[in-house]
Amino acid sequence: MEELPIRVNVKIADRPYRLSVDPESETVVREAAKIIQDELIRYRELGHTDTQEALAMIAFDSLVQRIRGERKMQRFQQTVFDKITQLDHVVTPAIST
Repeated sequence: MEELPIRVNVKIADRPYRLSVDPESETVVREAAKIIQDELIRYRELGHTDTQEALAMIAFDSLVQRIRGERKMQRFQQTVFDKITQLDHVVTPAIST
């Protein structure tokens, strides 16, 4: 049975947002909002008093981290594929005889 979306209230840059999310996503959504708030505080402490500028930098940093993570995952998947191919080359002749 599919669960209905729930309403979640989060605050980002001192503005409230009411979101409709799947119940299993609530924790992740709240965590994401908290990370944005924490990063906003960090950027303000670094002297970025303009909220728009700080939010842009947070978005940029997030995308850089995402791209790095995706590339790391691709390298890991390629390594796993290479190892499986190596194992297949060793095992296939052994079981074919």
